[in-house]
Amino acid sequence: MIRLSALTVLGGIAVWLLTVQAVTELVGWLFAWPAVCGGLRIGGIALYWPGQFLTWRSLLAPSHRWIVSVALAACLAGALALVVRIGLALPGDCGPRFGAGRWAGDADVRRSGLL
Repeated sequence: MIRLSALTVLGGIAVWLLTVQAVTELVGWLFAWPAVCGGLRIGGIALYWPGQFLTWRSLLAPSHRWIVSVALAACLAGALALVVRIGLALPGDCGPRFGAGRWAGDADVRRSGLL
């Protein structure tokens, strides 16, 4: 069984949270950081918690609610991409390879009768 290291898991979670934070700030930017959405005000902008855009659906006009759905889909796609990326980085079967999948040694060449 292949085990993930704690550093890999924490790194994946950190990257995903940064992705969700970026999506949240992008949605806030699209609506010009309205005061009704809350957040920490810094000048003319606001900083939000990751995923805070999920609470804004009821605050938006019905014609703008699709933006929250697209943002949620982007966050889920980011999570799926991380799972696939971590899965590809895991070591696979490290057993001995046979045939075209490995290099032949001196003994293999002699045994084949090529020399």
